[in-house]
Amino acid sequence: MQQIFDKLVGLAMLAVATAVFAYYTIWVFVLPFVDESNVLQSFFLPRDFAIKLPLILLVLAGTAVGTFIGSVLVKKSKKAKSKKTN
Repeated sequence: MQQIFDKLVGLAMLAVATAVFAYYTIWVFVLPFVDESNVLQSFFLPRDFAIKLPLILLVLAGTAVGTFIGSVLVKKSKKAKSKKTN
């Protein structure tokens, strides 16, 4: 049962990643060549967000990874100190 759940989660993650990749690719590479009055333009954010949004996500992800690593290192040092005192 767990194996089926893992496969479904993996498939869902792959589907989301594919959809995000397709959306971003169309947004960045196709939309500049489409007329501004086209209805397709209404499905996408303004083009300046094509740079700002990934940059913000990258900074947030880096902060989250750094915070996680920092918390693990602090817990590890506290554990080592408690072993030395015992």
